Amino acid sequence: MQTERVTHGWSGSVREFLDTPESLVELALQDHISGLFGHGASLSQSDAWKEEIGLVKQVFRNLSISRRDALDWSVIFEYELPLEGGRRPDVIVLGPGKLIVLEFKQDISISRAAVDQVSAYARDLSEYHSQTHDLEVIPVLVPTKARDLNIQTENVFAISPDLIAATFDGLSVGHEIDLDTWIDGEYAPLPTLIAAAKMIFRNERLPAIKRAESLGVGRAVAALEKIAKDARDNSYRSMAFVSGVPGAGKTLVGLQFVHQESSENVNAVFLSGNGPLVDVLRGALKSSVFVKDLHGFIKTHGLTNKIPKQHIIVFDEAQRAWDSTHMNNMNRVPFSEPELLVAIGERIESWATLVGLIGQGQEINTGEEAGISGWADALNASDSDSQWKVFTPPRFAHEFNGLSIEEIPELDLTKSLRSRKAEDLHQWVENVLEGNVSSAALDAMKMSRADFNIFITRDLLLATEYIHSRYEDSETARYGILASAKDKSLPEFDIANGFMETKKVKYRDWYNNAKGEPNSCTNLESPMTEFGCQGLELDMAIVAWGDDFLWDGGKWDLRKMRTRFPQKDPHTLRKNSYRVLLTRSRDGLVIFVPPLEKFDFTEMVLLASGAKPLTRTIPLSNAV
Repeated sequence: MQTERVTHGWSGSVREFLDTPESLVELALQDHISGLFGHGASLSQSDAWKEEIGLVKQVFRNLSISRRDALDWSVIFEYELPLEGGRRPDVIVLGPGKLIVLEFKQDISISRAAVDQVSAYARDLSEYHSQTHDLEVIPVLVPTKARDLNIQTENVFAISPDLIAATFDGLSVGHEIDLDTWIDGEYAPLPTLIAAAKMIFRNERLPAIKRAESLGVGRAVAALEKIAKDARDNSYRSMAFVSGVPGAGKTLVGLQFVHQESSENVNAVFLSGNGPLVDVLRGALKSSVFVKDLHGFIKTHGLTNKIPKQHIIVFDEAQRAWDSTHMNNMNRVPFSEPELLVAIGERIESWATLVGLIGQGQEINTGEEAGISGWADALNASDSDSQWKVFTPPRFAHEFNGLSIEEIPELDLTKSLRSRKAEDLHQWVENVLEGNVSSAALDAMKMSRADFNIFITRDLLLATEYIHSRYEDSETARYGILASAKDKSLPEFDIANGFMETKKVKYRDWYNNAKGEPNSCTNLESPMTEFGCQGLELDMAIVAWGDDFLWDGGKWDLRKMRTRFPQKDPHTLRKNSYRVLLTRSRDGLVIFVPPLEKFDFTEMVLLASGAKPLTRTIPLSNAV
């Protein structure tokens, strides 16, 4: 019998489904939507449900004639993916050892967005649902106006309603899947950084925490706790570094460590020189107590004798700390930020633990080129009697010769916490930026097979139409336009990436505001530059390529530009800017290359590197 469940609209065996009047199934779906969103379904949604229910009934009436075992299969309508902002596959069929995701589109053609939508449902259920890990998951797109259609495009089957029963008839025999057991399974996607920060500071258990811990986040936090405790118990000063690949959870480690160590007796603070990240985190947490601006903290405590109350200071992107030349240019202070933070730590009474989170290839500003060596220089230059112990991942040990160091492998996060399907994105970006075209193409092929697609288009309207359609079923999806701050061509295409325009963008609104609200990234109105997106992430980004970094037919060419202060390595800074822009996405990536002749070679090298042309529909010639 159908029982009331909050996770979906209707479920039961195929036998129960065939015995239930269509009107009762539709009523259950209406009630579910009302409970989910606080309002009834639209007329178009009701019409779509009527069509789907009728089609699925006809499929199983026909199938049960040849396969009596199909009556014991299960059907789930409108299963809500927990923590996914209302994303709901139309129909899930628990078949013979297989899970089939059916997504219906009232269309005769196969749209690119629809293929990616149903593919993402299958991917996420396979990856995040505990009772689906060992099942074969089959994504099926059903264009309801089509006939005599049964093809496969990438990993998705596109089948017209008249051929679904025949297709299901050919499924191999497998074990029966218990409906209640499957529905009670845990669905645990890893949340975005902002969502994770909210949960940490509400003392909530993070979804997918097992995955996070298996990839080292928990071990890194435990190692930092041990380092801080030993420094406190034995009254000395420690400096620890946590490194990791993009998306490995360095910021998550820092936030979790700060939160766990904050108490009446021990205060901890999370510092970041990334102003947008600070603003977005403060907006999300509705607090400025734990997260503070690095440069402001240094001005308050490094340029005065004021001693901070915190004994534990965590600073994000430690390799980007300003060198002495840039500090002198900006503040007329002849000391680097590492030198000032070391001096601050030495003035804290009794003990202190400083923790630097180190990214890779994230230096994008003038004055950030010194990298981790700036911290070693600061510690070596210290003339204080304070005893410093350095705890570092093994690969950075050589940077601290002459100091008291201990190598801690747990402080090196080597795997991305983003979707397993996106783990190779940073390697693809590295190969593209280094001009390793053939290697990049292999990376892209590997990602595409795992449902992480990289698209390229010269049509911005097509890109925005695609991404709106791709996430039409999600109220909380985060997507937006990213663009280089140094480009001069994009304003011609209404991408206002200039300094004065982007200065008006409120970061916390851009990242946190819901779909349709003013200034939300999902409106695709205002772009975010590398300076505004570093350390943050989107479900999918449209990266607008700029004329500041173009392929000349054999290498990447940097457009000469005037800067306020001299740059030691302008080519690396520009390359790293595109590294940041291209590695913000969790689900996939769309690259917009302006339709100007000077961008032609850039389009060619990106296509050669495995990016796929974006199309509105899937040409049948591409299907098998």
